[in-house]
Amino acid sequence: MLAAVAMLTASFLFGFDTGRRAGSQDELALLDEADRLIRGSALRSPGRKVLVKAAVRGMLEGLDDPYAAYLSPQAYRTLKEDESEGQFSGVGLWMKEEDGRFKIVSVLDSSPAAAAGLQAGDLITSIDAKPVEGLALGEVSGRIQGRPGTTVRLVVERESANREFVIKRRKLDLPTVSSRMIADRVGLVELVLFHGEAGRKVREAVTSLEKRGARGFILDLRGNPGGFLDEAVNVAEVFLDGGKVVSYRERGQPEVAYEATSPAATKLPLVVMVDEGSASASEVVAGAIQDRQRGLIVGTETYGKGSVQSFFPLSDGSAIKLTTASYFTPSGRAIGERGVIPDISVVERARQLARAKEVITGILAEAPS
Repeated sequence: MLAAVAMLTASFLFGFDTGRRAGSQDELALLDEADRLIRGSALRSPGRKVLVKAAVRGMLEGLDDPYAAYLSPQAYRTLKEDESEGQFSGVGLWMKEEDGRFKIVSVLDSSPAAAAGLQAGDLITSIDAKPVEGLALGEVSGRIQGRPGTTVRLVVERESANREFVIKRRKLDLPTVSSRMIADRVGLVELVLFHGEAGRKVREAVTSLEKRGARGFILDLRGNPGGFLDEAVNVAEVFLDGGKVVSYRERGQPEVAYEATSPAATKLPLVVMVDEGSASASEVVAGAIQDRQRGLIVGTETYGKGSVQSFFPLSDGSAIKLTTASYFTPSGRAIGERGVIPDISVVERARQLARAKEVITGILAEAPS
């Protein structure tokens, strides 16, 4: 259906006879009418190929979908190559749209963005000297991404002052899991992204820490923008012994539920840390842990990105990205409406880990020896 719509739109812009005439009640005839007027009267006509791409972008802008985006053939090819290699090219930041502005919510450690000095909380105002006002989130993200070795010029607003950064894009080796003991009986597992066999790596980290004496765990999902749904389920079932993890619904389709099928790696006490940079798959895991009363959530309200994006290739090698489904926690909460609300709110990032440690230590102190 999507391919048919794209081809039909292109046929109007290339002036093919589709059997419709300008002035009819069919709204699609407006494209044919506008195409003929532009090619016949505009002082500077950009050419049919440019008009076709502009029409596709215009269709996406007409959606109530901040994540919808058009990817050029080169951008889509790079994306597929990055996914197959387990790497991504860019500058290493994640952002959200907030009241029409684009706020950085997380910066990957050891990334070009971090090295340049970008920070969570910065508001992006322009990219390569072009304002971002009026753009969709997906388009802003697409303009920041690019081929390794190329540069992007960002202007951000920080503390009411504008700052400019010139950043060289590169391939990003995304770390997935790190773990360590942070107290005599407390193990910390930090998950950066739901890629690269995240579930297996979290399971291995938990098992290793338990052998080293951990009797309780902190799972750190702060700043984690998400990733693959399957890996979210795999991470959740490290701590959940069976039962529903998440469900999603596509338009006009029945609900599809995902359940934990592998035995839990641990049943020891658990605290999960989240913040506004915890999105998508992070919210799936935190929401499941909370709904199933498996652990306590500490930090700030999460991003609220409870949706699935899918890529649909077009005939010229380009692609469009559309939101195709919504996530729901085991109790039926729509993650995209508000996100996950922590059980224990701690706004200051510097205080969150200490508070999580206090909570898990207190649970262990009350547990029978």
